[in-house]
Amino acid sequence: MPDSAKRPYSSPLRAESARRTRLLVRDAAARLFTERGYVSTTVRNVAEAAGVSTRTVFTAFPGGKAELFHQALHAAIQSETDAARGARTPRDGDPVERILEQMVGYSTDVLERAGTLMATSIESSGADEDMRRFADEGARASAENAMTLAEGLAAHELLRPEISVQRAADVLFTVVSPQVYSMLRVQCGWDVDEYRNWVKATIRAGLLY
Repeated sequence: MPDSAKRPYSSPLRAESARRTRLLVRDAAARLFTERGYVSTTVRNVAEAAGVSTRTVFTAFPGGKAELFHQALHAAIQSETDAARGARTPRDGDPVERILEQMVGYSTDVLERAGTLMATSIESSGADEDMRRFADEGARASAENAMTLAEGLAAHELLRPEISVQRAADVLFTVVSPQVYSMLRVQCGWDVDEYRNWVKATIRAGLLY
């Protein structure tokens, strides 16, 4: 007896089309959030920039603007390339410089991809509850990462005797923050090498032997 139960229709082409639409909408949203800010960007703006209907945007992202921002930020943070990883491969030479290159290189790469969106969440946190939540989550994650790095420096006996692990974590949290990155890279117009070298010099002068 043939199976008369209805099975959900599934098409690889349709699934791929939906995936491409999500990427198109997400990337359009990321550009607008960066250019206009979160509060000033509407779902209609995103739909127009992506060339789709607002209904399509909500179908792809039922959570609306907040989900769009979250997905755009997550994609930016996670989209590290093999070339970027290779550029941070330790080279022969001063071991302290190798550690700094890896540490600062990683944080700079993340900020180059996601720093502007991170700063957007901070700037909009006073006017939007979702942005406040994203900003708070980002700050907690950054503080935890800074503590991990500080503990690593202490484990390698690189911190000066008068510098506690907590003080080192506080300095790292501040120096590689999205706010400082935005001020130097965006407002002051520093290029990425100037920024990276300043971060390394500041950490070395303020914390290390």
